[in-house]
Amino acid sequence: MLPDILEANPLLNFFDNINVVTGEIKSTNKIGNKITPSKTAYYRGLEFKIYETGTIIMVGSLHKYWNGGEHNYNDFGIDEVREVLNDLKEKFGIDPKQCVLKCLEIGINITPPIETNSILDNCFLHKTKPFESQKNSFEGKYKQVQHAQYFVKIYNKALQYLSKGIKIETEIMRFEIKYTKMQKLNRLGIFTLQDLMDYGLHNFKKELLKEWHNVLFFDKTILANTKDVEKRLLKYSNPNYWTGLLDQKQNENFKYHKKQLNKMAMQKGNKIQNVVCRLLSEKIDFLNNNTT
Repeated sequence: MLPDILEANPLLNFFDNINVVTGEIKSTNKIGNKITPSKTAYYRGLEFKIYETGTIIMVGSLHKYWNGGEHNYNDFGIDEVREVLNDLKEKFGIDPKQCVLKCLEIGINITPPIETNSILDNCFLHKTKPFESQKNSFEGKYKQVQHAQYFVKIYNKALQYLSKGIKIETEIMRFEIKYTKMQKLNRLGIFTLQDLMDYGLHNFKKELLKEWHNVLFFDKTILANTKDVEKRLLKYSNPNYWTGLLDQKQNENFKYHKKQLNKMAMQKGNKIQNVVCRLLSEKIDFLNNNTT
């Protein structure tokens, strides 16, 4: 795809960052570092940026694009993905073989067995890193953990869109992996958008379920189903207890007590983490079934 052809597309209205006094195109950022001048346009939630060097960057959500740039709280399956890619090729000449991926978000929306906020509140750690609680007008309420090459994010999607004036009648929980570095995907042979499609979105199922099981989740139904609440159980319900074990470098102690918590969840709780895993698994299969 040539920059001149994209810039001339009637669906896109490109603009520059120009100094209104001197007429110069912006070449430095707010802290004075030099940047490559570029032109930007938006269409259905996607950002198209053409740099002076000829490089073209497209940023945004294919899911939101399919919904006219409005939202991504509904189902977006393999057929819809192909529909969007065909639409981008027809309208803008975008060939998936030429689209080199710089980052990637893979997520699943489900209706959870309990309130989404209750799940969020009781997700304490991912592997050994504490979740950070986030809340803003753009993304709503969510939790995230940042690792070296990816983020794990858990959202209350219904609350996110309620803040935008869209009322969703059901609870919606989104579990997402955001790859910020491409090394892991490159090892799978994924470099371009076409490589991603050839690899198959269904092949991310194992990774998504593994990362969900890496969440240290306190199942509050254990308390409801236990007559005599043990002191140990009260400790387990406190996220500071778990981070304290890690701060004191008691890794073996941490592993032991995590196993004990999982055992209690299976024996005395409603197995919420396992139920969520099953719902994620079923939704992934559903979204990757080819339909007519």
